[in-house]
Order: sequence, then structure tokens, then C-alpha cells
Amino acid sequence: MLQQTEKRNFDRMYLHIAIMLGLIIGFSFLPPIGMLTPTGMKLTGIFLAMLYGWTTCDMLWTCLLGMSALALTGAVPMKEFLAQSFGSESIVFILFLFIFTGVIDEVGLINFIANRMISFPCLNGRPWLFSTFLLVGAYIAAAFINMFAAIIVFWGIIYIVAERFGFKPYEKYPTLMILGVTLASSIGGAVMPYKPGPLVILKAYSMAADVPVDFFKYICFSLPVTLLIMLFYVLVCKFVFRPNMGLLKDISVDFADADALVLTKKQKAAIIFLGMFIFMMIAPSILPDTFLLAGMINKLGNAGCVFVLLILLSWVKVDGSAMLNFNLMTKHIKWDILMMMAFVIPFASIFTGEGTGVKECIVALLQPILTGLSPTVFLILTLLLATGLTNIANNMVVGAVFATLIVTIGSSMNLDVAPMVAVLSVCVNLALATPAASPMAAMMFGNKAWMKMTDIYKYGIITLVLGFIFAMCIGLVWATAIY
Repeated sequence: MLQQTEKRNFDRMYLHIAIMLGLIIGFSFLPPIGMLTPTGMKLTGIFLAMLYGWTTCDMLWTCLLGMSALALTGAVPMKEFLAQSFGSESIVFILFLFIFTGVIDEVGLINFIANRMISFPCLNGRPWLFSTFLLVGAYIAAAFINMFAAIIVFWGIIYIVAERFGFKPYEKYPTLMILGVTLASSIGGAVMPYKPGPLVILKAYSMAADVPVDFFKYICFSLPVTLLIMLFYVLVCKFVFRPNMGLLKDISVDFADADALVLTKKQKAAIIFLGMFIFMMIAPSILPDTFLLAGMINKLGNAGCVFVLLILLSWVKVDGSAMLNFNLMTKHIKWDILMMMAFVIPFASIFTGEGTGVKECIVALLQPILTGLSPTVFLILTLLLATGLTNIANNMVVGAVFATLIVTIGSSMNLDVAPMVAVLSVCVNLALATPAASPMAAMMFGNKAWMKMTDIYKYGIITLVLGFIFAMCIGLVWATAIY
């Protein structure tokens, strides 16, 4: 049976490949549509092929196919594209950031956070307070360390709670908590500007608007807004979804791992290095340029700051061993995400650049819709479309494309586009309504031992809609105040 399934999936892959090649080759021979130039047609075919491939096939070879297609169609020489992708600071930064966060993950800091968040005596006999701390713990772990590890660790706690207090698989409470941890991991990925999603969006905005990225302002926006979204989800669970909490009325936090509640020397060192990293990321935005430290950090850039921290981690020994074993930490490199960024960051600029007609075509298509509309309606429609698309396509791609479009169209309407791009970064991380929405959503839809697919769609879509409304009502106001 397993061999038949693998064969069927393999045969299906060839169909997907044929469709992708058909889009790439077919658009190269089609006559230009509207304002699109021949180059714009080729790029549109590649863009559609990539969207299809990322949804149905492996991300890594799909990105390599896109890069090869760009070179073969003559749109961009391979040397030039590689210089813009793998030669960019953003890609080098992310590559070595995987190594740095791998060190933080390896010392068990997420396990400490998980057990600490459910160990407070005030949680005894308070099931909703316990649930809040559980989800906030997952959010913190995802925001500052690792989104995927946060899911694995906090799902494990949910399973322990469910078995201890008599919940069965597919019951409403464990279903909502698993969904909540997935939301926490997804939305936590929008908090820090050095995470792949926000970094791609902010980079696309910076290139399109020709302005520097202010990491400090972004964190001031993203941290409170995403945390409030998590707290809002708890309120939705309590007053809208209303699971039966009777089994948890006598909940006790004695099942927290006592050994994991004490920080080890390596965990303490990891916290110090994490604090140093966050400071180095925001220092250029908060320190005067005349400060020696600010000048040094500016000279190093984001990638150079990570290099310095990795050097120090290699030098620092705790309990007789170095904090960083580089060869072991390479296992934490997410090659699919890295390749995605290496393709998307330069492609977003090339796709909407001069000589393609893509910007002009999009403006011409949207102009009749936008004519006579207020800027507020434009904001809502644009962010709503981005939020919907991110649940059927890759959120980094959707974010990069819409960041560029927001700058192009919003600037023509004399809008301050910076707050809108910040909210966009949060909206495209509301990605949990379909398996294609995000890797975290795919993990959730694959959790068939505890969740029904119909329940995921039902609760996921409602959460998505309410989260979008919250992001628009609260997030946009706060972003406008910050920017």
C-alpha cells in the first residue's frame, strides 16, 4: 500500500512538472497581453509556475527551476541574478542566522519556556488562565527562537494535559489548543524583523520605496499587535467556540518538568547571546550615528553582527565544551526557506521593474476598481486580498509582491505606505486555513491523530477572519501611530 501511494505521488509529480513547464514555455510564446512586454510575459509565466510548484511540489527544486528559467528565457543573466540573490546580505544573514538560532534551540531553551509558562501556582484551578499562558509561551518560543520547535514542544504539552484530564482526540478543547499553538507559531514568525517572512517583506518594501528599514519601529509595532492577537484568540475560544472546560476545573501544574525549570549554564549563556543579537539588530535605529558602537554595527551590517556572535559562541566554553559546534549546527539550516528567499527577494524587484509592464498592467487593472474609493477602502481591499492569497500560496511570495504593489499604487494615491506594509507582514502570517497556507499549517493538517480536517477548516477560517478584523482595527491604528 505504501509503495502504491509513493508511486502515485511520484506519477503526480510529473504532471505538476508538465504544468509548470507549460506555464514557463507557453507564456514565452504568447503575444503580450495588455501593457505587458514580451519580458513581462516571460516573467509572468515563471511567476505562475513558481506559485503552482510551491503549492504542489518541493520548494527547493522549484526555486532552482525558476532561477534556471529566468536565465534561459533571457529575462536576467544567471550571473546577475545570483549576484542579487545569494550575493545579497539578506541571504547570507539568514543562512548564518539559522546557525545562530540553532545554538539557542539546541540548549533546550524552548523546553524551559514551555515548562516555565505552565508552572506558576496561580494557574491551579484556572483552566482559561492556564490555556492563555500555554499559548503565550508558544508565541514567545516561536517569536524569539524557532517556530517549528515551538509547535513540537507545546503540542506535546497539550497531549499530556489531554491524557491527564481525560480529553479524547477530536474533542473541541485539544483541537482549539493545537490550532492556537499553530497560530502562535505562525503569528510569532511576524514579530522579529530578522525572521524570514518579515525580512522578505521589509526588504521588498525597502527596495521599492528606496528607504532604509527601521527594525526598531517594526518591533514596536509587531510585538504588541501579535501578542494582542494571541490574547484575542483566547477570548474567541472562551466566548465564541466555548469548549467544555469541566474536566480542567481542578487543573494542577504539578506535571511541569521540575528539572526543566532550572536554567542550565548553557541556557543562561544562550539568553545573553540572544539579548546581544536583538540589541545589535535594533541599535542602529535607537543609537545616534555619532556613537562608536552604532558606527561599528552599521559597518558590520546584519550579516556581520551574526558573524561576530558566531565567533564569540565558538570561543565561549560552558561545561567544558564550546557553545557552537558549527558542523553540528548546520542541520538547522532550512534550505527550502533559504532557496525561497534567494529567489523571491530579487525576483519581486525584477518582476515589477522597468521594461516588464507588470506595474502598469496592475495599475490599469486596479484603477477602475480603486477610482472613487477612499484610501481606507483601498487599504482594506488590498490587505484582505493578501490575507486570502496567503492561505493558498506561499506567504513570503505574497508578502513580497504585495509590498511592492502597495508602494507602487499607494504612493500614487499619496498614502503613507509604511504602516500598511507593517500590517501586511502580520496579515500574511495569518496562514492556517488550508494545508498550503504555511509549513506550520501543513503540520497541523497532518495531525490526523488529534484533529478532524473539517474542524480545522471551520475553526481556522473563523480565526482567520476575526484575526484579520483585529489586525485592521487595532494593528493599522497602532502602525500609523508608530510610523
